[in-house]
Amino acid sequence: MSNLRQRKKLIAACAAVALLLALTARPTFSWLSAQSETVVNTFAGGTISILLDEAPVGADGKKVEGARTTANSYKYKAGATLDKDPRPTVLKGSEECYVFLCVENGLTDKFTMNYDTESWKEVARDGEKTVYAYKARVNALEAEEDKVLEPIFTTVTVSSALTAEEIAGLGERKLSITAYAAQTEALTSGKAIDLAVAHFLGEGAKANHVTIK
Repeated sequence: MSNLRQRKKLIAACAAVALLLALTARPTFSWLSAQSETVVNTFAGGTISILLDEAPVGADGKKVEGARTTANSYKYKAGATLDKDPRPTVLKGSEECYVFLCVENGLTDKFTMNYDTESWKEVARDGEKTVYAYKARVNALEAEEDKVLEPIFTTVTVSSALTAEEIAGLGERKLSITAYAAQTEALTSGKAIDLAVAHFLGEGAKANHVTIK
């Protein structure tokens, strides 16, 4: 099967979950605010639909009750721990697929995330972008419910050593996450990883072929 036919059999769903400023936002947001929208792109071929969302947070950046969202606003201070749990969901009726996330981290080393390295395996890195593969294939074709995957991280922690001068100089920073899925039919995990890395980082980007069960 040619690369073109393989690509036509891919179904990708992308969602940006941005800390501080969304990539696709048109209006001007206040400093240290965030907004993103879920976008589902459907290509010819099989049926795969995924979405990416996170829990709503209050003014203090802590999780609150309510429906999951694609838009949150944050303000931070030194030593703060902000709740942020971007997670993909493969919708019921979707064919078996490999799932990937790309984290584009425009923050400084004063911010850290508690990555779930058991569920998400790093497969490539280029500058601010890091691509992760989910640990297992996901099949929702005959599922009665959507398949909710583990969030890639659940908190963003601000260093207690962050000074007022550093905060003033940070300006607008971005932390964006995008989800991508490729159906398993006719694709080995290695080929799927190559396609995901090329999708996020461009052709020729080097990939680490981790085990996907």
